[in-house]
Amino acid sequence: MVNIVEQSISQAMDEPDDRTMFTRVKDIVARHLRRMDPGATITKTEFFNHTHVPDMVLEWPGRPRTPRRFIYLRTTSDQRELEDDLHRLPRADRPVLLALGQLPTARQQGDVPPPGSSTALLLDASALGALQPAGDSPGIPHLVSRSVLEGGRGTLDKAATEEFLNTVVQGAEAARAGERVPTRDAVDALTARMTTDVADRMSAFLAALWQGGGSTLASFPAPQRGVGHLDETALMYLLESEDIADAAFWDRVVRMISLPILLRTPAAGTGNLQYLMREAIRLWTSRVCMIVPGAADADISPWRWAVKAGQLILQTPRFHVLVAQSRRQLTQGQEHDLPRLDEVRNRADRFGIPLTSLRMVVTDRHVGYGGPGDDISHDAQLDGISDALGQAEGVIEADARIPSGETLQCLFGTGIASARGARTQVPLDALLGTTTRLLSDLSNDEAEKITQLLGAQGPPPDQPWSQPSFDDV
Repeated sequence: MVNIVEQSISQAMDEPDDRTMFTRVKDIVARHLRRMDPGATITKTEFFNHTHVPDMVLEWPGRPRTPRRFIYLRTTSDQRELEDDLHRLPRADRPVLLALGQLPTARQQGDVPPPGSSTALLLDASALGALQPAGDSPGIPHLVSRSVLEGGRGTLDKAATEEFLNTVVQGAEAARAGERVPTRDAVDALTARMTTDVADRMSAFLAALWQGGGSTLASFPAPQRGVGHLDETALMYLLESEDIADAAFWDRVVRMISLPILLRTPAAGTGNLQYLMREAIRLWTSRVCMIVPGAADADISPWRWAVKAGQLILQTPRFHVLVAQSRRQLTQGQEHDLPRLDEVRNRADRFGIPLTSLRMVVTDRHVGYGGPGDDISHDAQLDGISDALGQAEGVIEADARIPSGETLQCLFGTGIASARGARTQVPLDALLGTTTRLLSDLSNDEAEKITQLLGAQGPPPDQPWSQPSFDDV
């Protein structure tokens, strides 16, 4: 099979003009690196083949805990010269030496440094070409290739790279099936070929596959250091792997993580995020959400979940819902038109949402109506209030009681709903379900989609609920 990257570099090296050759080679390498990891930033310097100054700097702005790497291009393929170069470069820069030709084959399988002994990576053009871009190999092969960019170390030529990729990919498949030997081989390969931080994250990814498949963490065939916890990078590996439609798998995984970890994960709108949220919506809690009118973002399909800029988003064709831990995490949204009292009562009646208080405005006068915590939405007195106000009132806010008993303060002018109580958290399905059904005038199709994603609006609790008015937001 033709190695396109290696072939392109070779052709560029034949360029008679040195500066043109340098530019072409850098462009080829940078383009392949961007395809491998679209979340990475590649900065090209003005130097080429310099002893101490890198040709490129590789950084991950969306993953601040991933250190940058300096990339040095080398026209020589003499391994002794290359290793001498590596020894002179600072370990803190996690240097990558890329030989533009092919490394000698005599040492191709044996040059694996002891765990933790080095942060430097030496590879040749054929090895770079064997690392697979996202568009060519979605899922685990791409994740493993990308992990080499983040933390690969030792020496890799094409044969060693392909062997490493196959070992880890087979180990990931074995982990879901609970097969010990291939899983252990993958962990060993990661320990040998990766810096400690990246090896730990990839091992945590394998441990999540292991547990999601139904095996216990105690039986995972590797040291337990850090593998029981999924950080945002390990979770990203999991969400961007091949789609896993097994609900039981995600039910186990969702109990290993939390909403704050997901919000730090650059997960975009992957298929696995949809499967994760089907389980998480019932188990996770949050405090506040906001409806933002507007068409669907171009990079997110409608009726899907996404994580962008630290916010969980439910995207619909007509609006999207942002989930946050506090109001301070929400940006200032646009003002919404205030609905009339009869519209709010109709929405509450349509979806069975108990309202415990209402606040309305007519011109510059405010009117409040509430009770001891019982449902007021059907009170006949409200008919009289609306008639007395000439049916010109706009509802500013309503307190809505959710199935678990807590109360949501729903602000119609801003589209924000938040739990009353200083530290109150409420289930995500109730938070988003009540907010979308009460603060938005849903069509029948939209209401059906909301039910499919969030479940039906549950019945109110048997006993009236009263919530202190003090709120910290």
